[in-house]
Amino acid sequence: MAATATATAAPEEEEGKRVMTRALEWEGCVVSPVPTATADEAWALLSDFLAFHRWHPRVAKCRPASPSAAASTAAAPPGSVVRYCEGTPRGDGAPPDWAHETLLEHDAARRFFRYEMNDNNMGFGVFVATFRVVPDAGGGDADAPGCELRWEFEGDPVRGTPKEALVARLQAGLDGMAARVQEHLMSARAADAAVIAAGGVEAADELNRDKYSIAV
Repeated sequence: MAATATATAAPEEEEGKRVMTRALEWEGCVVSPVPTATADEAWALLSDFLAFHRWHPRVAKCRPASPSAAASTAAAPPGSVVRYCEGTPRGDGAPPDWAHETLLEHDAARRFFRYEMNDNNMGFGVFVATFRVVPDAGGGDADAPGCELRWEFEGDPVRGTPKEALVARLQAGLDGMAARVQEHLMSARAADAAVIAAGGVEAADELNRDKYSIAV
């Protein structure tokens, strides 16, 4: 997938969003397609800011940063949801990557959320990202099969990490998320088909109500 990374100056933003007062040197976007999922199906799985570990193959833990932090993204005031993310164990015995990240905006109608990275052990300074699910560029219909996952970012250079390496890391993670979403939906549809083939149409209808839930 193509990814771009260009210098830009971030303008002031609306109330409730982060306000940038200086130019950020890095900006980019990575994209991964999910051919068999509608935008609404993919968003239903990926919209939970606190469930990153269920879909990103390199994230082992994702939870509220503290007991007092808001535990839901639904109607939460900007800045009230802070998550702690921890990466998978490293093979060299070094501590896993970790970060605290604050949710800045969550828009279910437009299928995106925006967040900033705070404390971390990966060398990041200012780093703001937006995760989106959009209908396939060819159609624009949220009910039609085919959608794209988009991960946009802007920030300062990362200590010890070339820009190209960061873009490649984000792309690999997003590709892994897209693959997991596709696998999940295909498995769910196969299960539905098996139930219907066995004559359990009512049971299949019940399954359809819950198959996209990400609740434990």
